[in-house]
Amino acid sequence: MNKLIYDNRIKFRFFRHFVFFLIIVFLFTYIFFVQNSSGTFLNTLWVTFINSLFFFAYAYITIFLLIPEYLIKRKVIWFMLLFLLVGIGLSAIKLVISDHIFYSSISPENMQRSGIMNLRFIVVNTKDMTFIVAFFCIAKYVKDYLYAESFRKKLEVQNKEAQSKLLQSQFDPHFLFNTINNLYALSLLHPTKTKEVITRIKIVLNYIIDESQKDFVELQQEVSLVENYIQLEKLRYGKRLKVEYISNGNLNSVRIPPMILFFLVENCFKHGSSFDAGKPWIKILVNTDLGKIVLVTENSKPKSYINSDLEENDGHGLKNLRKRLEILYSKKGYSLTLDNKDTSFKVNLELKETEIEIGRKKYR
Repeated sequence: MNKLIYDNRIKFRFFRHFVFFLIIVFLFTYIFFVQNSSGTFLNTLWVTFINSLFFFAYAYITIFLLIPEYLIKRKVIWFMLLFLLVGIGLSAIKLVISDHIFYSSISPENMQRSGIMNLRFIVVNTKDMTFIVAFFCIAKYVKDYLYAESFRKKLEVQNKEAQSKLLQSQFDPHFLFNTINNLYALSLLHPTKTKEVITRIKIVLNYIIDESQKDFVELQQEVSLVENYIQLEKLRYGKRLKVEYISNGNLNSVRIPPMILFFLVENCFKHGSSFDAGKPWIKILVNTDLGKIVLVTENSKPKSYINSDLEENDGHGLKNLRKRLEILYSKKGYSLTLDNKDTSFKVNLELKETEIEIGRKKYR
């Protein structure tokens, strides 16, 4: 039943419109036949059918052409002018084709009296068709609203599932375990620094628990999370870890899905630096310019990862990230590329839009 109502494939749309056309034709045929018992039902049906073609043509031209091309684009004057001209034009054609068939048997008071192009007939017929078009528009808006709500709820469920999987895949429990061990050691050697570390742990955990449930957060919040996370990881690596961080643009003016940048950085530690016994390095670039957000992370690869397959290192984390981006953005709204080199692994993510794509489709 849902497919019959909401599916936009041609066969379902054609069936819906065909059934709706038949319902309207038989409904008005019955009404006109009851009001005008002089004619036969078959004749009334034929007359109603012919006139319905003009009514439906006016409605379809308005709903699928004039509204999306003019009204939605805020060209109100052009919309009103073309709407009136189309109505007058169809009424004139209808007068030529079906005046004697329709109005002579059903509404003789509106039948033209002096010449073919009777202004009164055209005005009355345009008014009648406008009423039908308004009815069609209301029906379409109701249908589109129900479809959008159903689609939005479905995406919300998918987003929560993808977000949950992303959180499960990205938050390495070893990070918390190692941080607690390092905190214990720090409390013995440098007790004055423990307060700072505890504060950073609290910021990271609060963000993961609270902010990660939102659809979008300010980029600056995500950057602050990453900065605290890196400082905590440096407890484990010490001076042998080199982190290069560059940011350009106003980070407070743009929004991104939460945990996106954090995941990319955490992925550098989890699949690269954490296995590197040498001198691991991580590069992070955050750039907001020209209407897009660019997030680039690159990390050194341990020797055990050299010449390994890209898909093997990709893991479930990046796959879940892709799935979440597909839910939140259109196909042209983001770009995610991976560069697997011999000695490094690089992820480049470009977000070209800053809002959810739910329901953002043409009126048609």
